[in-house]
Amino acid sequence: MKDNQKIGLEVNRLNFPSLQSISLKKTNFAASKNKQLMKFKSIVLSLCMMVGFSAKSLANAGMPGFWDVGAGGNFIPFFAKDSVHLGKIQMQSELVMVMLYPGFAVVKGEYFMQNLTNQSIQMTTGYPINSAFMNKAMTSVHMSDLYELKVKVNGKSVTVKRASSANVDAYQDQALDQVDNWYIWEAAYAPKTITKIEVYFLVNTNQAQLREGYNADYHNGFSYLLESGKAWAKNIERGRVYMQLMDTLQVKSIQGVYPFKAFKTDSKNQLVYDFVDLEPNENNNIVIRYAEQLSKFNFNKIQQQATSYYKKIDRLDSETIKQLDTKQWKTVTAADFKIYSKNGGVLVFFPLLMAYLIPVLVVVFAVIMWFRYQRRKAKK
Repeated sequence: MKDNQKIGLEVNRLNFPSLQSISLKKTNFAASKNKQLMKFKSIVLSLCMMVGFSAKSLANAGMPGFWDVGAGGNFIPFFAKDSVHLGKIQMQSELVMVMLYPGFAVVKGEYFMQNLTNQSIQMTTGYPINSAFMNKAMTSVHMSDLYELKVKVNGKSVTVKRASSANVDAYQDQALDQVDNWYIWEAAYAPKTITKIEVYFLVNTNQAQLREGYNADYHNGFSYLLESGKAWAKNIERGRVYMQLMDTLQVKSIQGVYPFKAFKTDSKNQLVYDFVDLEPNENNNIVIRYAEQLSKFNFNKIQQQATSYYKKIDRLDSETIKQLDTKQWKTVTAADFKIYSKNGGVLVFFPLLMAYLIPVLVVVFAVIMWFRYQRRKAKK
């Protein structure tokens, strides 16, 4: 009898799992089920994110405008606290001299700033970097960096720093957009006195692209933002922008100039844009499209020779340029900012594939994974 009881107990141990083991298996199965479900959800979510990023890339790639244009402009107050002085200092006159080369430009600006008050004014001013502005000819112009900035106040060099508008309460002129970084310096303006500010810098014009949709033409692009000059008191009494075409450049190398018909030329290598009593706006900003993009161009070498280029532009006598009589010069009529490239269709294919085919694949993949999951569940 006892032997039979022992045999029965052994059979029970062999053939019938305990309640504890059954509970453990159920727990493991539930954990496995949740793990698979979470894995499935993460895969679907990742694919959906890929679709979202693809669609975003598709939208951004088609933004129209003149991109990565080598550009500069009139300096403006940097700190918001200094904007209280805007009605006290006038940009009485300015002379901007540009030596335009294939691939780059050397710029020197001479600005005569008059303190209209009886008090000395100390303020921080600067140039915006990587900003953008609107333009009627090409929707928008996106300015690239300027390099090797050098500043003199009344003939003496001053220290130039780089600052971020994200870290301080910065004044930003309404003419500008997307301004994150600045080159800044300090200057003192004596009461009832004119202070001379001289600014030198280089810009890379060889990386510009005129773009609409997925079509883009690659040329040299130069811009000068006169609009920011309205930040100062009153109008600019008089000003001249003088350009000298260098190396192989000729007037016929200029494909488009904005403002239209504002420049005059001697038909050789000089261009001039004059203005008087000007409250500058977006219609006064200068944009030039010229020459073909250079395939082998090293802007770093140009930067290393900045001092030599500044000495060269200093040899352009300011007074002589101011006295140039342009009455007999011809009006520059170049106004071509059209895009002729039609190769964008090839580039459209892949973004379209990413944006429209992937959602279909996501659905198909999700259905397959779901059926596989249900089959595993049924077997267990």
